[in-house]
Amino acid sequence: MVFCLLLRTTLSHPDRHGTISIHSAAMSLGRPFETVRRHVRALLDRNVCERTPTGVMLSRPYWEKPENWRQLRYTHDCFVRLIADGVAVGAIPAGTSGAVPGAKLSLDDGVCAAIDLILALADANRHLCPEAIDLAIFAAVLHANFQAFDADRAANPGCRMDSLQARHAVRIAQIARALSMPDTTVRRRVTPFSGSGGLYRRSTMGLLVATDRLQPCVGSTYAAGERHGSIRLIIQRAVANGLSLQNPARSYCEGRPPTPSIA
Repeated sequence: MVFCLLLRTTLSHPDRHGTISIHSAAMSLGRPFETVRRHVRALLDRNVCERTPTGVMLSRPYWEKPENWRQLRYTHDCFVRLIADGVAVGAIPAGTSGAVPGAKLSLDDGVCAAIDLILALADANRHLCPEAIDLAIFAAVLHANFQAFDADRAANPGCRMDSLQARHAVRIAQIARALSMPDTTVRRRVTPFSGSGGLYRRSTMGLLVATDRLQPCVGSTYAAGERHGSIRLIIQRAVANGLSLQNPARSYCEGRPPTPSIA
């Protein structure tokens, strides 16, 4: 999350030289100063960011690595795909588009929108997962469960979303591999959320999300709930910056990203 904020701040400057102080970063993320300082120190040690008289920003060596540019394009395209899929299923009304005809969402604006969305989702779901790392794990488990369930749904159209079975479970090792985390870290983070009233149900096959914890989300729409106000603003800003809701695909940098597979 600290890296995301640094990237967002750096991109906010026309020359990608935007800076932020550690104190401001801690305030923005709602995290203790010492925690953010420790994370910044780790990024400095890896030469990902550098200090300036006005704060911290991503380093020149970071921008010189082709793999980092590939990751930025992928991030941009993931945001565009999310919006395109939202429009396709009716969760985002395409009729609200105010984009300039022929305009296209730029790489910087797309990455900034993706980061803003990540930060907003982390904040909106603190009631489920106070820490962003736990939300990432939960999202990965939910995605893996749905992938397995989706295969069943294709064969059994009458299957309900609240009828997850053991065969839809995902193993901790699979989640750890997908998120590039040690197995022990994922296991340790999952344990407090398992059991009665928790986010997960354990089965002989692995982890399942506790679907009763998803009930507040059932029936929610793009316009529903004050908690989603910031997400609406992010989408509106992306539209103002060139994203067309009638044709989001024209804003892809490299094309529609494939659906991640957790296996």
